[in-house]
Amino acid sequence: MQDETLALDGRSRINLALAGLLLVMAVVTGGSSQQAGTGVMLLQLASLPAIAWVIGQRLAMQGGRWPPLWTALILALLAIPLLQLLPMPAGFVMSDGRALLQQDLAQVGVALPARWTLAPDATRASFFALLPAVAIFGLVFFLPSGAQRALLWGIVALAMASLLLGILQLGAPQESALNPYPQWQPAMSGFFANPNHQATLLVIAATLVSAPLVSALKTTAGPGARRRGVTIAISVFVLLMAMTALPLTGSRAGVILCVLACALVVGLHGAGSRGANRRRLLLLASTVAVSLGLFAALRWMQVDAVDELRSPLRAATVDIAMGHAPAGSGMGSYVGVFEQEAPPAMLMGSYVNHAHNEYVQWLLEAGLPALLVMALGACALAWSARAIWRLPAHRRSAALPAFVALLAVLGHSFVDYPLRTPALLAVMAALAAIVAKAAHAAGTTPAARRSHTLPIKAP
Repeated sequence: MQDETLALDGRSRINLALAGLLLVMAVVTGGSSQQAGTGVMLLQLASLPAIAWVIGQRLAMQGGRWPPLWTALILALLAIPLLQLLPMPAGFVMSDGRALLQQDLAQVGVALPARWTLAPDATRASFFALLPAVAIFGLVFFLPSGAQRALLWGIVALAMASLLLGILQLGAPQESALNPYPQWQPAMSGFFANPNHQATLLVIAATLVSAPLVSALKTTAGPGARRRGVTIAISVFVLLMAMTALPLTGSRAGVILCVLACALVVGLHGAGSRGANRRRLLLLASTVAVSLGLFAALRWMQVDAVDELRSPLRAATVDIAMGHAPAGSGMGSYVGVFEQEAPPAMLMGSYVNHAHNEYVQWLLEAGLPALLVMALGACALAWSARAIWRLPAHRRSAALPAFVALLAVLGHSFVDYPLRTPALLAVMAALAAIVAKAAHAAGTTPAARRSHTLPIKAP
């Protein structure tokens, strides 16, 4: 891996540097889903030349193409807010929710926005919020596998830096410069406004180090013993720090997802072990861990349904979404629409910023197009999983943990809103690019398609 990383050509070095810069900017400045300051604006501006650079590389490609499903998913995500900003035909009312809102506004002499979205400024901001993720996806996709693995270690380093900042915040006053969001009490949040999102990044880091840890433990002989020892030490340190800190963030979902994700990586990565006994042991251990995690998840869902506001909040959001079907209320319009149409029992002294379920909120804001995009994303993930599994174990060492980390964040999105933060959206884009690149290679290279049936020689 070291030789491959050092042997990067000039274009790959630029891609790695730009991707790393955008990821650092996103994590350091984009930890809030509501507050977009100067750092996020600079991030979005920096993504524009990066996207132009990616398009230039794509046009210079000799033959081949990007994975069609992932390409269609990106284009569909960008198209939704742009379509919602189009003018609406005069007198055309597309939903009952919009008609009722129009009647209410007419009583005070206010006209409804003459666009498909009820919140044009928020929808425009939602489009620009996607640009850094698009740039990172393109940059990482063009990286060779060695550079992609180096980038994964960079994401792990960012997670540890955020954790260190969170530890320091606990001993500092609320108005300290260590707290990037002084309006909130320090709570192990690190670069994030919400400690649950700090937990999400820790889950990603723990998942990513599980695969190299298993690889290092499987290889007991041959050159590189010192390097394997360093990998084991760093991976164990990251896992211990993540497992220790996750309960302190207050995220029950983070703890459960971390156990599930790490066990899944160990089990799947261990399936490539040469020894049958070792393979059975790894699979057994991962199965037990996954079973315990699923049991804990079921218990946690019962607590969530009884003791928290999230379950009725999601139900109310679904009811409102049905009133704005099929086109949705507009990207970024959730706060205003929910306050307008929430049932009396949901009216509180503080406003509801998100539905705490990405998929339900997408349904409200984008309607039927959101369902189509989610189905397209599920197809892209299913195709990628099948293609990656056809690769030999050593060639999916980066894609496998990246794929499982994607699933963990998507799972967390059922009870939270991690993808509403620029930081985690950027990290997800990098993980998705690694998955898409590996799946694309497995599907386009004849040797890759046959390699799963051939024995793997020892290095």
